[in-house]
Amino acid sequence: MGRGVKLELPAATPRTCARPPATNEIAGSTNTCQDVEMREAHEPEPRGKSSLPRQHGPCLRSDALAQHSTVAKNPTGDKQPGPTDDLPDTVDSDSDAGLELLGQGMKAFVTLVQDLRQLGVEELVLPLPKICVLGDQSTGKSSLIEGISGIKVPRNAGTCTRCPLEINLSTGETGCPWRCDIYLLKHYFYEGVPVLLSSNKHVRAQGATRARPLGPWQAQITDSSFFFKTNNKADVPRALHLAQLATLNPGMDPAKFHPGKSNPDERIQVKFSPNVIRLDITAANVPNLSFYDLPGVINQAEVAEEGYLVELVANLAKTYINTDNCLNLLALPMTDDPANSTASKLVHTLGAQSRTIGVLTKPDRVQSGESMSQWIDILNERKFRLGHGYFVVKNNPDPAVSHTVARQEEEGFFSQSEPWGKSLCAHQNRFGTLKLQRTLSKLLTEQIRESLPQITERVRTKTTEIIARLKELPKAPNGNLSYKILEKILSFEQEVKNHLDGGSNRYSFQKDWYAAVVRFRDTIAFSYPRLSLSDLLAVGQSSAQLPFRPSATPSPSVQHLQAIDPDSDEDDVTATHVSTPSSKRKQPIAKTLQTSPTKRVRLQEIPKFKSSQSDSSHTTNVDPTAPHAKRFNLTEIRNILQDAHIGLPNQIDPRATKRMIEESLSLWDGPLDELLGFTREACLALILDRASSVFAQWHGTQFFELLQNSCEQFFEETFARQIASTKRFLSKERYKPLTVHEDAMRASSEKAFVTLETVCRNEQAKAYLIKKNSWDEDLDARIKDKKLKEVTDTVLGPNPYILELRALSDTRGYYECAASRLVDNVYQDIHTELFAACRDGLGAALKQRIGLEESDGKLDVWSF
Repeated sequence: MGRGVKLELPAATPRTCARPPATNEIAGSTNTCQDVEMREAHEPEPRGKSSLPRQHGPCLRSDALAQHSTVAKNPTGDKQPGPTDDLPDTVDSDSDAGLELLGQGMKAFVTLVQDLRQLGVEELVLPLPKICVLGDQSTGKSSLIEGISGIKVPRNAGTCTRCPLEINLSTGETGCPWRCDIYLLKHYFYEGVPVLLSSNKHVRAQGATRARPLGPWQAQITDSSFFFKTNNKADVPRALHLAQLATLNPGMDPAKFHPGKSNPDERIQVKFSPNVIRLDITAANVPNLSFYDLPGVINQAEVAEEGYLVELVANLAKTYINTDNCLNLLALPMTDDPANSTASKLVHTLGAQSRTIGVLTKPDRVQSGESMSQWIDILNERKFRLGHGYFVVKNNPDPAVSHTVARQEEEGFFSQSEPWGKSLCAHQNRFGTLKLQRTLSKLLTEQIRESLPQITERVRTKTTEIIARLKELPKAPNGNLSYKILEKILSFEQEVKNHLDGGSNRYSFQKDWYAAVVRFRDTIAFSYPRLSLSDLLAVGQSSAQLPFRPSATPSPSVQHLQAIDPDSDEDDVTATHVSTPSSKRKQPIAKTLQTSPTKRVRLQEIPKFKSSQSDSSHTTNVDPTAPHAKRFNLTEIRNILQDAHIGLPNQIDPRATKRMIEESLSLWDGPLDELLGFTREACLALILDRASSVFAQWHGTQFFELLQNSCEQFFEETFARQIASTKRFLSKERYKPLTVHEDAMRASSEKAFVTLETVCRNEQAKAYLIKKNSWDEDLDARIKDKKLKEVTDTVLGPNPYILELRALSDTRGYYECAASRLVDNVYQDIHTELFAACRDGLGAALKQRIGLEESDGKLDVWSF
């Protein structure tokens, strides 16, 4: 599938953490000054060779590695100069010699790493060697970057501290014009809700958690988009500022911030972004170098609403610091105590000291007469030790000062001013940006050299994996592709119709779904309004003693009374045994419903929707045996009747009945959501299963992924309409009680009233016998019935709850009519809306979404 290419790499030399030769420690100001120079020679080493297959298309390409097979190649076999040999210690005022330092001896290495990063090797294989500049805010980090690279960064509006910056410098051919291309790299997408903020407004955003270390920012496949290019250095600061505004507005089109636009909106939607702005700079006089500028670490937010930024910025820095082949430049200002540096604490906490160079900034800001003992201890490795020691640099923050002039000023400062030029002269090899650049060049070169063999092996392994995956893909279809796809869509459409229509043992979807509907029907029927007798009056009490509001605890004489189901000939009676016309009972629906033993989706396997409640006040009395049933006690019913009292005795106002009906229907959301949840999962599973079967030959292709996504999108849109339609039926039932089935409602109401009255009388008789010590729960059921019947109506007196029982029985009569109507409407609506749409419209939707209708028979063969 590809041809082999040779890759020659410079041999990896053992990596050392040794810094340039140690300087003499300063015991006092009387020490004799010595010039200490770094002279390091790199002996040529045998180069290892390896070959990688060259791949095309989605495979990782090894071309970038092959292009650099001549890295450090010396045809003569003579000793090669190392990357830091014979570098000047002073600045030539006629050229930007400082910029050329990092390019000598490492051009091929850095170019190779840049090319690999552009090819996506860092995301697919392993992190590549890099330099990261980190530090707290206001530590001189921006000036340090400018000193190393010669690039002026924006210093206004604070946006440069809110997102990482990647700078790639590439040496162009002699005479080529200076050029800068700016790209926006989206490594993360923002899950929050972007809100435009002016500079004086703040918003509390989602903070970091262990599972989400960057809060609302979630990793994604990197999306790189071009933003701006220029041949004028003066354009870079403003263009970079606008690129940062685009990055801090994830909900807006970056084109709105293009430098060509006038008066861009300076407001931002987020105060921080982990997405990167990349600058690719090409010129004849710049080094080949790549490095990152990380947002300044903060230990306290300016306002409470931005407290979440502290951990987010720290976590972003950790993702870079934690990388084994990341060389860290830690900026520490000499105006602050290094013990207070948050960035320094991160380096030590993560154990990255051995990969870190300390850079002390702002030496010119040290106050005259201030003790230098702490800084001397740091330079002599007695405090805050780092693997590569510390350097001291002085930069001029004035953007009008050129890089050459800034380096000349820096050299004069360290050679002529006290204590740098005299008392501390033993550390001269660590003073100045040029000395830092020399060490940086050496360490980065070694790091890249060591990483290349591992990168080569990982690329080879990844290439083998991709080749194996490519072999698993089906062959591209021959002939009229559009016709073949249309033929498959028709077959798929017919399969879906057959299963939705049912009619044979091959198509069991309707049987399974009907079982779910039966459960819905039985759950609704079993959730009729119930009666609690916890506040039933004992014999001898006056009805006037009945409180107007429910009491929290029933009286001791009646605490044993339970909630009851009023139809003993249809349902369970959860109170004590009562004398009723029939002892026949039906088991709860949840125990009796059985689904067919096929391998289709089962009701009990589908996650249940969360039941929504209309009013929390309607759900306080719920029977645990019927969680969707409303339970009334006698006091509650009497209060409802009195609330709607019209002044006439022994009359039930329709408003009271309406209120009880509404409360009885308030718990129907749960069963309906359960049915809809099963319907969604079962129907979608059917569609995707049929698609997988009919289009099996294209599994793993872009076309099959598009097909599945199209099926899911069509179904979800259709199902959303189904939910709205079904919920309308529920809203109508709750809007106003209406029915024309007078006879059915009357019969159900009378039946419920007889049962309720009988149960109520038996419970009163039981309470009477308990009071007379003539009741024993251990007695035989027949003896209990006999004892209850022996208590005469004369002893019990007239029933004081006739109106309450009548109100509840009327509510029950209407409930049965409404429940039957709702079940039928929902059953019919799902059939005529959801199933009909999937049966008759899915095929047409697929043709449109795949593009058959607009393509005139032309499809992208590579999608298959």
